[in-house]
Amino acid sequence: MPEFTQNLIRDLTKLLDLSDEYNITILVGDTNGKLVKFQAHSLILRARSPYFKRALSKDWSKKEGEMHIFKKPNISPKIYVYWSREFGQIFWK
Repeated sequence: MPEFTQNLIRDLTKLLDLSDEYNITILVGDTNGKLVKFQAHSLILRARSPYFKRALSKDWSKKEGEMHIFKKPNISPKIYVYWSREFGQIFWK
């Protein structure tokens, strides 16, 4: 792999670790009906998923300030974690 590509991947990985750069909160349901919070980068979700490209559009997405809020209480956290791995590593806290 070219050095430029390796450096770019390394730098983007560092960016993923910066929680102050997250701009989407994903709330999914657990078995007790409580919501579990994941945070991610909308740019990565849009690039990796046609669904999120549409879901995070101005026509569909809800925002609080600069933060996209994506609420899906009918999706379990286990399903979300599995699904997110299918689209590449998405970091959450």
